Amino acid sequence: MLLSGPSGTGKSLIIHAVCKQIVELCESQGKTFGVLSINCEGPKTADRAVYRLVKAAADDLGVDPDVPQTGVSTDQKLERLYELMREYYDGVIFILDEIDMLEGPYQEAEYNSLIYQLSRAHKLADFDGPISLTTITNYADFMKELNSRAQSSYNPDDIFFDDYDATQLRSILHNREDAFKPESLADDVIPLVAAFGSQTHGDARKAIDLLRWAGELAERRGADTVTETDVREAQEKYTENRKLRHISGISTQKKLSIYAVAATANYAREHVEWIPAGPAFKTYQFIADTLDADQYSRETFVNHVTEQSTYGVLDFERRGKGRGRGVHMYFSLSEDPETIMETIREDSRFEDLAHEEATISAVVRERLKQFRSKK
Repeated sequence: MLLSGPSGTGKSLIIHAVCKQIVELCESQGKTFGVLSINCEGPKTADRAVYRLVKAAADDLGVDPDVPQTGVSTDQKLERLYELMREYYDGVIFILDEIDMLEGPYQEAEYNSLIYQLSRAHKLADFDGPISLTTITNYADFMKELNSRAQSSYNPDDIFFDDYDATQLRSILHNREDAFKPESLADDVIPLVAAFGSQTHGDARKAIDLLRWAGELAERRGADTVTETDVREAQEKYTENRKLRHISGISTQKKLSIYAVAATANYAREHVEWIPAGPAFKTYQFIADTLDADQYSRETFVNHVTEQSTYGVLDFERRGKGRGRGVHMYFSLSEDPETIMETIREDSRFEDLAHEEATISAVVRERLKQFRSKK
């Protein structure tokens, strides 16, 4: 299966809940079903991802991985994975969460080779039982980015998860009422939280957070009941300058990375809604040189930037460069770029950048020009 859709819509929750039922059913029949699940944001390469699958199987079975993380080939790690499957499992499901994050350092994204190998594991492992591969991504067009070899071997049922509506969010929030004392929530609290959630993001995690914040506000004022007023105040605090306050408190390197993205958007000759990561990274390198600050790799830069999506500072997406050639990262800021830059320059370590506007502007425009000429 391929599970796709926005964050917070229950993709990972659903597949793990289903797998739990399958495991229990198999146990009742004296069979062992392996659920080998990893998040692909961490490993970054297919080799590391395979090792994590080996480790997941070994931990599940209570045996030694019996293969080192480094120093041996990916094929040797795969063979160890297949050995564990043949020896201990009657059936296996592989779950690759955030599969689109497994890009690797090369032109062709590494998720291609991993999907190809695991989708053919029945034959390659000489495994008698059933094998299933489930990939999870926020990227709706992910299948278009697979190379022809991966596409030919992986033909999943594509299940798209829509944003939660108010009715669904109400149901989810009612299941979290036990976190509060009995009768401590006014009748209109959960419907209002669900309404805010469905109108702004459709994300269950954020709706649960809003309910928790409303409870914390009620507790601070010494009230026994969470009311509509608490919810509205929590929602206001959630949106009012929250992003800029967050930016003020992040580390120097993260500020440097966000400043580079904001500068790329701000100094472009034409309005740029989606900022390409390549020119933004070149701007980051120039600004780091200007401030005599440490420079990190493009991978670390991208990680620092995409991490801010969790806090609503920006969105990011990957756009295809053609079949089998991977995807390119783009960022879209949710706040005015100049306001973000001004906020960061309030930090004394960045205040001198106000005198470098002309130079940074020239760098940004040149890098964007070079990027566009390569398309």
